[in-house]
Amino acid sequence: MRYSLILLSLWISSRAAAASIDIWCDSLLEEIQPFSFSSGDEMNEEFVPLSGVSAMIGETGIPMLRMGGIANEYYDWEGNNYNGTYYLDLVDTLIIAENTETSMDDFLQMCEENMIEPVLSVNFQINDPEKAAGLVEYCNGDQSTPMGQIRAQRGHPAPYDVEYWQIGNEPDISGLVLEISGYTWTMYRHFGIPFDQWHHSDSVFASSSDYAQLADTYADAMRTASPVPVKIATMSLAGDLNWLEETIEVCGSNTDWVDVHYYPAGSWEQTPPDTTDYILWLASVDSGPKAFDGWYQAMVDSVTSFNSGIPLPVCVMEYNILLVYPDLEWWNYLDGLFIADCACHMAEQGCPMGGVYSIFEGSATDPNTSFGMIRGDTLSMRATGHVMSLLNEKITGTMVFSQSDASGGGYGLDVHSALRTDGKLAVMLVNKHLTDSYQTEINLHGFESSGYAEIWSIENDAPMEAPHNGTAGLVFRGNLWGTSSTFTRTFPPASITCLVVYPESSGIEHSNSGFTLTAGPVPASEAIQISLSLQESGHVELLLFDTAGRMVREVSSGTYSTGMNLLTMDTHGLPEGVYILRGTAGNTVSTARLVITSSGS
Repeated sequence: MRYSLILLSLWISSRAAAASIDIWCDSLLEEIQPFSFSSGDEMNEEFVPLSGVSAMIGETGIPMLRMGGIANEYYDWEGNNYNGTYYLDLVDTLIIAENTETSMDDFLQMCEENMIEPVLSVNFQINDPEKAAGLVEYCNGDQSTPMGQIRAQRGHPAPYDVEYWQIGNEPDISGLVLEISGYTWTMYRHFGIPFDQWHHSDSVFASSSDYAQLADTYADAMRTASPVPVKIATMSLAGDLNWLEETIEVCGSNTDWVDVHYYPAGSWEQTPPDTTDYILWLASVDSGPKAFDGWYQAMVDSVTSFNSGIPLPVCVMEYNILLVYPDLEWWNYLDGLFIADCACHMAEQGCPMGGVYSIFEGSATDPNTSFGMIRGDTLSMRATGHVMSLLNEKITGTMVFSQSDASGGGYGLDVHSALRTDGKLAVMLVNKHLTDSYQTEINLHGFESSGYAEIWSIENDAPMEAPHNGTAGLVFRGNLWGTSSTFTRTFPPASITCLVVYPESSGIEHSNSGFTLTAGPVPASEAIQISLSLQESGHVELLLFDTAGRMVREVSSGTYSTGMNLLTMDTHGLPEGVYILRGTAGNTVSTARLVITSSGS
C-alpha cells in the first residue's frame, strides 16, 4: 500500500525544534457551547445504501448535523412519494430527476439513533413558502395534521420535533457561473419555478431584495406550521454582506440565528495540490486574508449593526478548505489538522454552533471522495472524524488563553486549552508543520497540577489508503509526568495531541512513589508476563485498554505483597493490535504499552 508523502518526508528529513507553550488558566475566553463541534452535509446525501454509516457517524460524537448545502436548492423532499428526488441541472443543457435512497425519515431516524440534533434547510429557489411549511409540519405536526398523518403512515407516528431550521443555502451565489470541463453551470437559475416545470433554458434569479421578502414570508409560514417553537436562520451566507444586510433589515425580528460560511482558502482547480498549497491552507485559519478570529468578529459586528445594534447568534454551519480535487493527502489526513485548529478558534470566539463540511461522501461506485470526514467508497473514518471525536470527548468547559512561540504564522505548533467542569485542563496541541517535531515546554499559569496528564493523539502513522486513511486514529498514548506547573513533551510532525492534565486535588501521584509496572514480551502472541513492584503491600487494579481508550479487560484486582509480584495474562480472544495496560495502586498510576500479534513477530 502507498504511504503518504508526509510519512516519507518524515523518514528522510524530520528534525526537532524547541517550543514554549504558556497557558493562562485564569484568563477565561468563552464557554464551549453544546453544538460547537458539529457537522453538516448536502441535503441529498445517500446515507442509507451503505450499512454501517449510521454507527460510524455516531462514533464521531457530533451533537448536531445540518442537512443543506447547494443540493438543498435542487432537492424535492416530497418527490418519489416522500422518499426524495434530486434534480441534476447539468451544465445548463439538461435537467434530470433522480430518486434518492435516503429519505427525510431515514435521516431523522439516523439522528434519533445517535442522539444527534438535526438542522434542516428548506428550498428558497422555487419560492414556495407553503412547501417549506409542509416540511415543518411533516417533522413537527401530530397525527391530526395532514402532513403528520402522512409521516405516521410512513412508520413514525410521533413527531420528530425538529427545532433548528434554515431558509435556503447561500442565496447570494444566485447567478454564479462555474466552469466544469469546458461547460458552464449557473447557480440557482429557476427562481419561482416549481420543480416539475424546470427547463434547461431557465434564467430567472432572485435578487437580494426578493430574498429578504421571501425569508420573512417563509419564517412566518414555518412558525405557523409547527406546534413546538422553532429557531430559524433566515440567512445562510456565502459571503455577500449586502444580502445579509437586506435580509436582517427586513426580517431581523423574525430571525433567531444567522449562518455564515467560512472557506478561508482552497482551489477549484482539477489538478493535484502540492506541499506549497498544503502549507498555505494549513496556515490560513491563523494568518491568511480570512484568518478566523478577525473574520468572525467582523461577521458578528456586521450582524449587530444590521440589526439596529441588537446582537443575533452568528453560527458557522459550513467551514473547511474549498478543495474539489479528490486528493488523498489532504482529505484523508491533512484536513484533520486544519479542522482541529479551526474548531478550537471557533470555540475561543464563542461561536454558538459550528458544522464541518462534511460528514460523509462517496459510495462503492464512486472513489472520488472529497470533503467527507467519513468516506463511503470503502467505509472508513478519516482524520477529521477522529478529530471530531476527540473534540467532543475531551474539549469541554471554558476556553482559556494559550500562547505558542512556535506557531509559525499558522504553519507550526498551535495550542488551544479548555478548563473543564471536572477540574481538569485539556490542552490541544496541533502541529501543522509537515516535517518538524517540537520539543516543547508547557507552562501552566493559574492552575495547580498534580503533575500527571493523560496523552491522546492522532498521528500520521498509517498507509494513506482506506481503511487507514493515513492514521491509526485517536490513540491513548499513556501518561505524562511533570510538575505542578510544567510538562515537557515532543510533538511529532502533522499531529494532533490532547493532554488531559489532572489538578492537584485529584490525588494522583507519580508511580515512582512506590509502584512500578512492566510487561513483556513486546510483541507477544500467546502470553504476557507482568511485573508489579510495590514498596508497600496493597490493592492493585490492572485494566487493559485499546488505543481508543476503551477498557477491553480487567486483568487483575487484588492485594499484592511488598516487592516484586509476577503474573501472566493470556492473550486468547484479543484481536491483534496495540494496547495500554494501566495499573492503579492507591493514588499512583503506572502504564505499559503492549503489542499483540498472531505470531509474535
